[in-house]
Amino acid sequence: MSYLNHLVSVELKKMFGGRLIRIDGRQLGIIANDVLFFKVTDPELQQLYKERGSRQFSYIRKDKDKPVIIKNWWLVPESALDESAQLLELAEEVLAQPE
Repeated sequence: MSYLNHLVSVELKKMFGGRLIRIDGRQLGIIANDVLFFKVTDPELQQLYKERGSRQFSYIRKDKDKPVIIKNWWLVPESALDESAQLLELAEEVLAQPE
């Protein structure tokens, strides 16, 4: 059974100059500069994202020499953006992670 078929609410909030996406009160991802990142906390799932060519969300701060990297926010693989079934599968994996 698909978790996303039983949504109660989808919420968008401002975050990092973008929009935080919450599904039924759980963080799914963020859209920043028109780029979609999912919150991936499970190390095995992070490795899969890395193998798919993903990268972690980062941003530049004026007071830092190096970019700030947010370790649990991973770029959604481009192939998933073209295939809604794959995108839904990735979203369900993210939402199935322990909180």
